[in-house]
Amino acid sequence: MSSLSDPLVQNAIAQVYEKLTTIPISAVLKHRRERRGGASYVPSLISVPEDARVGEIMLLLKNEGILALPVYRNIEGQDVGRQYTGIVSIYDILAFTVFQRLFDSAEGSSADVEKLKGVVEAMLEDQEQYFGTPIKELVGKSYESQESWSLNSSMPLSNLLQLFTSGLYHRALIIDDEALRAETGGQDDGPAPTCPPEGSFTTMLTQSDLLNFLADCKDIPAEAMTRILSVPSSEVDSLAARRNQEGSSSAANNQTALKKSRVVTVPDSSNALQAFRDMYVNRVSAVAVIDKEGGLAANLSASDLRGLSSSNLACLFDNVYTFLEIDTHRRADQVKADQLKFVEPDAPMHKAAAMMRDSRIHRVWIADDGDKPVGVVTLSDFLSVFAPHGKIAKEE
Repeated sequence: MSSLSDPLVQNAIAQVYEKLTTIPISAVLKHRRERRGGASYVPSLISVPEDARVGEIMLLLKNEGILALPVYRNIEGQDVGRQYTGIVSIYDILAFTVFQRLFDSAEGSSADVEKLKGVVEAMLEDQEQYFGTPIKELVGKSYESQESWSLNSSMPLSNLLQLFTSGLYHRALIIDDEALRAETGGQDDGPAPTCPPEGSFTTMLTQSDLLNFLADCKDIPAEAMTRILSVPSSEVDSLAARRNQEGSSSAANNQTALKKSRVVTVPDSSNALQAFRDMYVNRVSAVAVIDKEGGLAANLSASDLRGLSSSNLACLFDNVYTFLEIDTHRRADQVKADQLKFVEPDAPMHKAAAMMRDSRIHRVWIADDGDKPVGVVTLSDFLSVFAPHGKIAKEE
């Protein structure tokens, strides 16, 4: 089995990265189109106006099965023109809309459930203040939503990789240059009536899209890719931990980058609200739920908040297992297959990557012989392996 410290692996990483500098981002757009139906697939960017309400957004995220939405404002003088002002994710909603106020009301390291319950009841009496909050008030609250990152599809894929491996961004807006040229016949005559409305050829790419592309791309040297993918998952986790530590000084004010631990656990006796509180306090997007023996039992992530509203807010006080099964027809003690995926420490990273790809999830836990969580591999961690040292974007 290869090791990240192996010069041959480092050479393979450099070789793959160099290749990515020659492949345009448009190749990922084409690959996604082929995966979703080829010529019959018409990309549609799901976005929301900045005056949309938080309650509406949470329901939309759930119904569409997505984790984030671009936010736009209408352009004066254009009936259909849009100016994208940011990308708001479920984590923004978790951290800055509902739960921040709840956590501010808790004293000490452990939450007073009765006190928090009283806060929730008070919140229900004034739903507009919370679920009626305009989404534009969340734009800029976290680093990822602070800037509407956009790249042109003609740019090299290495640009997208750098963005996704910074630890700050999980998705990016892409201006589809080819579609724009096809629409204008290759002519861009400025803001005249024949110029397409602003934002009309904008789409969004995610880390999952890049993972799928890398798995299928035939232009990347197969031998180099095989060598990289044989690296143990535990080394990927360790690499991410080191890079997080290296970047912490330059990102000291970045709330989403600072993480107290790579693995945050909560006991299976916790209610959902307590678990989400730990998620917020530790600046992570998921926690591992462990049983009495410390074994990995379930996965709770910010995405599990989708669909939460004033009508079902009381479910936050349910046991974490019950909360996870609210919208399924399974028993409360039956964990869904896609909620928990883990590998052993020496499992090659291609195994973790295949799990994330096949199950359409964003992390795989690393567990020891006793099923105790000892690490985690996220999409960001996986992609960061392909960025040589010094090639990862950092906050200035």
